[in-house]
Amino acid sequence: MKVSKSEIKPKRYSCGLLRELYSSENLSIAHDTVLGEARKHMHKKMEEIYYVEKGEGELVIEDEVLNIREGDLIPIPKNSWHYLKKMEGKPLEVLVITYP
Repeated sequence: MKVSKSEIKPKRYSCGLLRELYSSENLSIAHDTVLGEARKHMHKKMEEIYYVEKGEGELVIEDEVLNIREGDLIPIPKNSWHYLKKMEGKPLEVLVITYP
């Protein structure tokens, strides 16, 4: 199986455009083009890993504000409140891996 990001039509959601690249019972991988600020949320049953593919921004996990940029990989434990924020005038594209 081969997946090409450019061939997947993005879906608009609260803070940007999301392309679901892969999804199974145990794992999903999506490409997120952040256009603003995501809403604060948490996942009770899954963990996430964010890999910044392009640009820079902020990731808030609980009360910690992380400045993120291209090449950063950040694990987000389940039951942690978090959200992404794009810096004005800068792109932010993140690979989002969730499991299970």
